Amino acid sequence: MLLKMLEFIKRGFIINFSYRVYVILGILGLLVGVLRFGFMAKFVQEGNTFPALAPYGGDLMAYLVTGTAYMSYVGISLNSFRNAIRSEQMMGTLEYLLMSDTPLWQILLFSGISDFIWTTLNVGAVFVFLALIFGIKLNVNIALAIFILMLSMVCIGGIGLISAGIIMVTKKGDPVSWVFTTLSGLVSGVLFPVEILPTWMRWISYFLPVTYALSALRKALLIGASFQDVTGEVLMLVVMSAVTVPTGFYVFRLGFDKARKKGSLVEY
Repeated sequence: MLLKMLEFIKRGFIINFSYRVYVILGILGLLVGVLRFGFMAKFVQEGNTFPALAPYGGDLMAYLVTGTAYMSYVGISLNSFRNAIRSEQMMGTLEYLLMSDTPLWQILLFSGISDFIWTTLNVGAVFVFLALIFGIKLNVNIALAIFILMLSMVCIGGIGLISAGIIMVTKKGDPVSWVFTTLSGLVSGVLFPVEILPTWMRWISYFLPVTYALSALRKALLIGASFQDVTGEVLMLVVMSAVTVPTGFYVFRLGFDKARKKGSLVEY
C-alpha cells in the first residue's frame, strides 16, 4: 500500500512538472494574491490597533496571510476527491484503475495526499518569501499546527466526499462545494474576525469547520498556543468530523452505485 501511495505521489509530481507554465503561473498567482493582502495589511496597520486580533498576536498581516494560505488546504479537502475522479474520467483511465487491484478508496486517498504535498511545498515557499519581505513574526507550536491542519482536512474531506458523490451523478454542477466555499470565505474569519459580523451571520460561522480550524491554527502558528488553549476548537472539529466523514462515505457510495448502474461511471 505504501508503494502504491508513493507511485501516486510520483505520478502527481510528474503530471504537475510536465506543465511548467501552469506550475509557474500557479505559484505566481498564489504569491501575488497573498502579497496583495500583505501590502493592504501594511497600509491599514500603520498607526492603527486591532483589538479583535489580540487573541492571534495582533498582527493584521500575519492574520491575513494565514487565512488565505489555509484556504488552499480547504480547496484540497473539498476538491481533491472530485478532481481525482474527473481527471481519470477525462483521461479514460478510471475504468482500468477500477479493474486493477487498487481499490477506489486508495485512488482517492493517494491522489489527495499528492495534492496535499504539492500545496504544502507551494504554501511553504510563499510563507518563507513573505516572512522575509514583511518580517512576519511566528511563534509556532509545529506539532499542534500539523495536528489541527490534518484534523480539519479530515473534517472538510467528508464534505469533499459528498461533493464527489454528487459530481459522479451530475457530471457538472456541485452546489455543496460552492455553498461551503462561499460561506467559509465570507463568515469563517478568513480575512476578518467573526466577532465583527452581525449576530445572524455569526451563527452561520458556528456551523462551519473552517471557523474553528482557522482560530486554532492561527493560535498555534502565531502565539505558540498549547493544546489546552485550543481544546474547544479541537472538540468542535472532532464532533463535526464524526458527522461529515460518515455522511461523506454514504453519499459517495450512493453516487458511485447510481453512476455504475446507469453505466455512466466513466463518462464526463
